[in-house]
Amino acid sequence: MEKKPFTKNLKEEEKTALERSKAKAQETKGVVKEAVGKATDNTKLKTEGKVDQFVGKAKDDVAKAKDAAHDAGEKFHKDLNKKY
Repeated sequence: MEKKPFTKNLKEEEKTALERSKAKAQETKGVVKEAVGKATDNTKLKTEGKVDQFVGKAKDDVAKAKDAAHDAGEKFHKDLNKKY
């Protein structure tokens, strides 16, 4: 029997919550990297930190959009069922 990855067993809301928490962790990692880079005058580390923050923020925005689309779809189906 083939085992499915953990994320395949989650509901859509749980998956986006997991994606958002991972994105926030990447943002936080970026903040730490940037701070360490500034403290040690390491340009590469500062840049990596800024990139991690940007990518984490982008991933969080995508997860938020998924949530919004899912919510809009559910609302549409509820409204449609009320009419018919």
